[in-house]
Amino acid sequence: MAPRLPVAAFALAATAFLCPIAAEAQCRTASTGARCVRVLDVPARPMDVSNVAMTSASTATPLTRVGDVLPRGEYSIILNADYYGLPPVSDGWVYMRVGSDAFRVDWRTHEVLERVTDRAAANF
Repeated sequence: MAPRLPVAAFALAATAFLCPIAAEAQCRTASTGARCVRVLDVPARPMDVSNVAMTSASTATPLTRVGDVLPRGEYSIILNADYYGLPPVSDGWVYMRVGSDAFRVDWRTHEVLERVTDRAAANF
C-alpha cells in the first residue's frame, strides 16, 4: 500500500501555489524587498540547429586588411596591451580595434601592419 500524502502538507502546497503572498514569503530574496519570480518546469525541447550558422570573431572577414590606411579618429586605440595578452607597443606603432579585430598600426601613417586578433587573450 502506497503512503498517503498528509492533508496538512497538501494544504500548505496548495496555499503557496494559489496565494502569491505566501509564495513570496518563501522566496529567498523577499527580505531584501525584491520581487520573486516563480519558474515552472517546462519540458525540454530539442533545439533545431540545422539552419544555425556558427561564427567566430577570429574567423569572420576583417573590416580592413594589411596595407590599408585607417581613417583618423574612426577607430579606437587599444590601451594596456598586456591585459589582452599582446606584446608591448614600441617603435611608433599601436594596437587599434577595428570591429571585433585587433590590428598593429603605424601611428604616424595609420597603415595597418598586421592583424593580431589571433594572438590576443580570450578577454579581447
